[in-house]
Amino acid sequence: MAGPKGRFPQSYENAPVRKALAVIAAQPTLQNLDALLAAATQGGLVVDVTGSTPDDTRLRTISSTTGEAVLPLFTSMDALRAAVAQTAGGEGSPVQAVIVPALEALGFIRTADFVAVQFDPGAEHTMVVARSHIESALGDR
Repeated sequence: MAGPKGRFPQSYENAPVRKALAVIAAQPTLQNLDALLAAATQGGLVVDVTGSTPDDTRLRTISSTTGEAVLPLFTSMDALRAAVAQTAGGEGSPVQAVIVPALEALGFIRTADFVAVQFDPGAEHTMVVARSHIESALGDR
């Protein structure tokens, strides 16, 4: 999956997570949540770092309806671009992102007071997963 030196190509898509999002959207069960979390610990995920500089990497976050910080993670660069286009006023809005191993991406939840992760915000199939479920999926990793 990952290219040379463990890097993911810009065209990378985490199809298992995207598929698990569609399944849980159709049937929101604990079993399907477990399947989503299992898929989300494999492969890579796209992290939005728009606004970062070479000396200062910043995770772009979104807010819950109550104003709490949510960590958006994407299954592909295309999913991120689509979300940014929806919120920033159209196609061509500048975006910076990195594709990192999924466990590293999920681990970012521990770097701030995030209450949840949202997979593919703005997509047809999106899911907000509470921090407790993410930390449980990470275990001692």
